[in-house]
Amino acid sequence: MYSYKPLQSWLYDQARRARAVFYSDHLNAAWHLVRGKSNAAGVDGITVDMFTGIAAEQLRQMQKQLRRESYGASPAKGFLIPKKSGGHRMIGLSTVRDRIVQRFLLQQIYPDLEAHFSDSCYAYRPGYSIYSAIEQVMERYRQQPAWVVKADIQQFFDHISWPLLLSHLENLAIEPVLLQLIEQQLKVGVVLQGRRYPQSRGVLQGGVLSGALANLYLSSFDRDCLTEGIPLVRYGDDCVAVTGSWLQASRALAFMQDRLAEHYLSLHPEKSRVFGPSEEFTFLGHRFCEGQVILPEWRQKKRRKAEGERRKKASYSGPPKACSLVKTKRGRKVSSPDTYWSEPMTTLYVTDQGAYLRVRNQQYQVFHERELKCKIPVNRVSHVVLFGTCNVSHGAVSLSLRRRVPILYLASNGRYFGRLETEGHAQIEYLTQQVTCAQDPEFVKRQAASMITAKLHNCRKVLLRMNRKPKKASVIETIDEIAKLMEQVPTADSVESMLGYEGQGAALYFPAYGSLLKGQFDFEKRTRRPPQDPVNSLLSLGYTLLSQHLHSMVEIAGLHTHFGNLHKPQKNRPSLVCDLIEEFRAPIVDSFVAYLVNSNQFTEEDFTPPDARGGVYLQPDALKTFLKHWEKHLNKKIKHPTTGHTVPYRRCFELQVWEYIACLMGEQENYRAMRWEN
Repeated sequence: MYSYKPLQSWLYDQARRARAVFYSDHLNAAWHLVRGKSNAAGVDGITVDMFTGIAAEQLRQMQKQLRRESYGASPAKGFLIPKKSGGHRMIGLSTVRDRIVQRFLLQQIYPDLEAHFSDSCYAYRPGYSIYSAIEQVMERYRQQPAWVVKADIQQFFDHISWPLLLSHLENLAIEPVLLQLIEQQLKVGVVLQGRRYPQSRGVLQGGVLSGALANLYLSSFDRDCLTEGIPLVRYGDDCVAVTGSWLQASRALAFMQDRLAEHYLSLHPEKSRVFGPSEEFTFLGHRFCEGQVILPEWRQKKRRKAEGERRKKASYSGPPKACSLVKTKRGRKVSSPDTYWSEPMTTLYVTDQGAYLRVRNQQYQVFHERELKCKIPVNRVSHVVLFGTCNVSHGAVSLSLRRRVPILYLASNGRYFGRLETEGHAQIEYLTQQVTCAQDPEFVKRQAASMITAKLHNCRKVLLRMNRKPKKASVIETIDEIAKLMEQVPTADSVESMLGYEGQGAALYFPAYGSLLKGQFDFEKRTRRPPQDPVNSLLSLGYTLLSQHLHSMVEIAGLHTHFGNLHKPQKNRPSLVCDLIEEFRAPIVDSFVAYLVNSNQFTEEDFTPPDARGGVYLQPDALKTFLKHWEKHLNKKIKHPTTGHTVPYRRCFELQVWEYIACLMGEQENYRAMRWEN
């Protein structure tokens, strides 16, 4: 482990915060709301009526589990509901216990969410309703002539990107323990007809949290439309904007399409169009034609029945109703950001030789020389990385497989051996398309060009940043030469030629990179297997850890790691991982190593003497220092160039995997590799 005392301090602080958050009154209020809703049972077969008889004991047990961070969510029970347009919509029903937790979470986070919603959002909010949305559209529509943009977001709830959604939540400074529970509820999957379907994106339709999270996901889209002057009215995935001319409407439709693409969403081609002043359209069941609004029949009947009587209750569309029952302090901040890790999930590194990893009470426990060094809730851990001769109990292995927590095995010097993780992430439609595309020369060539161009671009950016003061003429010349190579890549007639340009770029880049290092270590060229100097040792370790992060993201998304484009499929080589890592090498690892060297984080004594093969590696204590800085580096936030959202580096890995999936599935022609602009 890389620092036991700070970790133990953090865990103590987290436990104290958990006790402060999980009050019994909050859970009781959440249970009261769940009790007033559907009586239906989830996958455990327990209805609300059945739960009532054991509610007191169950709530005490849930409170204890939540405080210990050992609560485990169950998959939702799936139902297929026919759609009017054809096909089916998946609806999920959580267990009663999970519904209570979801209501509790909504009560805790909704005040922070509401502050980010714009006035154009009318669904899943207290005080807003279908009627509010209709009245807003009517007010502008009656000002004829009017050109109307009516848009429908295609498969909105199913295509919400988890990395972006979780980044939005992290930016709200919500308690990490609450973020972890939300992420757990997102990723539990659905059981349909006795078969479990794991998910890699989307929010559960029918879930308590889904409406509020969906609004948060599109909050920046809503604000962008209003800033652009588009009078947007959005109710869930239905959007309407009333404009004064056909040109304004066309521009608004194009703008909405472009902004939604930044959220990995698209408009339904058959349900999104511009309507002229004389054309009739329907919005939320109401017909609009030539400045007039015709109410649906059911509303006409209700209006006749309740004529002259003002509605006492707003017709809310979802769960935010719970927020009024338990008041939560808005803008609550953590006293010191240094006392906890902002990421709800983290990597557990075990570096002490002879350490023993086991599980007790839903906690990973690390022992060294029979002394308990640290313990951390299983729900907090996304990866376990073991260096050297570390032992793992059968219980720890079993629980990791059930929880889909990969266990990575590295030598004490950082060399990668293998990984242990469960199967079941594969998506057949992705795999089929992946194999098909890998055999398409034109597809392979286009994506390879995008990846190599992005890699060269990012190498230039690193050199430009490192060469600011003072500027070296030789480095400036190298930067110009790499720019010329970038221009040649798209014109190459084969992937092999592109790889030649990549090789030329690397031959130019690393000597220039080494000349800009200001620490005590010399670096002339890249050497690996083994790394023959301290800088190469740091680079190799960083590339290994980066590769394993990407490997996990690829498998979680349901892709096969061995079918890539830039690197041809070979035995025992994860070609797709090798492809995706290229754009991240310079901005993630190279810049990080430059920081470590230039800030003198390590000395010659922190590295081993050259072994029989000439390999140089970090000493055990120095490895802990490296990992500490590495985790901090991955949590650094940048503006993602494609989406425009500010996200941590580790979220960028997930986003780029989904960029590649969008390319595979034909949603975009070329893979939009990440080009670093910082």
